[in-house]
Amino acid sequence: MEVTAALAEQTLDFFREGSSKAPRIFFAPGRANLGGAHMDYNGGKVMPVALSKGTCIAIAPRDDHFLQLRSAQFPGEKIEVPMSELKPGRTKTWSAYSEGALYCASQAWGELPGLDIFVNADLPMGRGLSSSASVECGMVFAISKLLEAKTDADEMIRLAHRAESEYVGVRCGILDQAAILLAEKDSILLFDCLELTREHLPFPADRVAIAVVDSGVQRELANSAFNERVAECTRALSLLQEQLPGVTCLRDVKRKEFELQRDRLPPNLARRVKHVVGEYERTQVAAQALRAGNLAGFGETMSSAHESLRDLFEVSTPELDILVDASQSIDGCFGARLTGAGFGGCIVAVVDTNSKGVFNSQVPEIYEKKTGRKTEVQWFRPSQGPMEIT
Repeated sequence: MEVTAALAEQTLDFFREGSSKAPRIFFAPGRANLGGAHMDYNGGKVMPVALSKGTCIAIAPRDDHFLQLRSAQFPGEKIEVPMSELKPGRTKTWSAYSEGALYCASQAWGELPGLDIFVNADLPMGRGLSSSASVECGMVFAISKLLEAKTDADEMIRLAHRAESEYVGVRCGILDQAAILLAEKDSILLFDCLELTREHLPFPADRVAIAVVDSGVQRELANSAFNERVAECTRALSLLQEQLPGVTCLRDVKRKEFELQRDRLPPNLARRVKHVVGEYERTQVAAQALRAGNLAGFGETMSSAHESLRDLFEVSTPELDILVDASQSIDGCFGARLTGAGFGGCIVAVVDTNSKGVFNSQVPEIYEKKTGRKTEVQWFRPSQGPMEIT
């Protein structure tokens, strides 16, 4: 991809400004989720797609045991720390995602050498496109190649997830890491977060494109209501298990069981469980629609998922709702919904390629008229997972 090559060249130039080493260059994509919202930590199925933008990492061994870490997104800041001091809780800054990946890789594959690392991205941060997981997955992948580790995608998913959950402290599921490390070009991943099965569903990139539109509302995932939603789901599960002992996660709760037990739950917890029950069903319908080439049916599941995220899981914002409504008003838009955890960030839409021009002009125009905020549409096709760029 031309964009990735340009990002790699820029990353190499930046690396050389602070190191005389000869680095290797790696790339990991970001991701958008098209189905299965907030299902990963509830044991459900998710339908993410890797994007053609992401994170480039230039990395080279050092002769000592120090980490030198720099980032184009945080110019003027440089992390210099002995590798032995990388521990969970050491920092809450931007470097925690890279440090966490290095720490977890060392726990699995042995002591790491000193490293010069430069991180660069063309993926916006804090927008629900998994910029943090892109860094973590890219870093774990890079270390696996540097050490020639005998590993596979499943182990790297676990290590990258531990970096986020244990080192950074975000109580997330494995959606983001699985989406990135299992990605294949021009396909959407159907991943079962409980059984860990996966299927790559066809996405006709010659007929439809993926639009991502930024609301401009910043969100800080670790400090947002995300952890609160996880705690609510955990509490709801505990209450339901008193009457449904065979249930191991909310994904196991059937609609009839929920209707019989909903009065035992506080209203807010009942709304959360109703979303999970409905979203698990929607994901099944969405997958079948893609297998059959039914893009309209697939898009309907995206739009109904947004309604559930707005009304039942309560993670949308007025800005995200306006963008979704504006997208759905365009002929040729099959469906739209918020992507990521919510609370700001971006929406994602699946759009007929013949409608890209109208979508490009009208959605930002409607949004600015209603919010006073400017935005623009970014277009993607499904990308492959992490790679080394030579």
